[in-house]
Amino acid sequence: MSFLVNPYSYGGCDADALAFLAATGITDATITSAICTLVTTMKTDGTWAKCNAIYPMVGGTATTHKFNLKNPLDTNAAFRLSFVGGWTHSSNGALPNGTNTYADTFFNPSLNASLNSHHISYYSRSNVNLTQSEIGVFVTNSNSQINARFTNVTYYRINTSSGGWVTFADTDSRAFYIANRTASNVVNGWRNLTKVATGIIASTSLTNLNYYIGALNNTGVASNYSTKQCAFSTIGTGLTDAEAAALYNSIQAMQTTLSRNV
Repeated sequence: MSFLVNPYSYGGCDADALAFLAATGITDATITSAICTLVTTMKTDGTWAKCNAIYPMVGGTATTHKFNLKNPLDTNAAFRLSFVGGWTHSSNGALPNGTNTYADTFFNPSLNASLNSHHISYYSRSNVNLTQSEIGVFVTNSNSQINARFTNVTYYRINTSSGGWVTFADTDSRAFYIANRTASNVVNGWRNLTKVATGIIASTSLTNLNYYIGALNNTGVASNYSTKQCAFSTIGTGLTDAEAAALYNSIQAMQTTLSRNV
């Protein structure tokens, strides 16, 4: 069987973790342990089922970083990433250059998401205070974005109109961010374990464009290019408060194992 190419795959590691390791070709013992533990933990706490796409950014290359842990096939339909521009890939994650870089997720909300139950996330290892978007898609009256420390304010929105932000004052963008919609009129934003922003904001519609990571997909054109190193990202359905906290805890444990936590 193909997943047995990993010499550390024995000992009860979850089959979904093994499939990802086989697809990426990763055999490193530390990464293997981190991924196996991550998948098991996410399945136990319920967050695995809430994600359509999980990008762990492990292995240090564009080839390993592109795979979706939830469905590690090398296809657009599996939401594997297509990196554009001058990214720098390392053991710490994927670093966009702020000039021409983005990653197309091939995740189109109008085809794959739920209007009133949706989240996106981004684990930033960089403290940058500029006009940038870390993950997002924008058309008039249908927007979902995370702008981390965007001139000392972090902005979140999910399936809202152009002005439908929840925000908080932010002085350090080295953190795990979640933008989260849990109902037709509830949007909240998380920074690590803390729900830092919430608002009564009506949902509008699902955007008929793909999410970009490392920039904003602005009506089909990349803009607001980021320079924040990405060490994890997810796209999925809405998270309860307990699930948002659990997602951070499992991801932070993985980052700590890999010695790249912030």
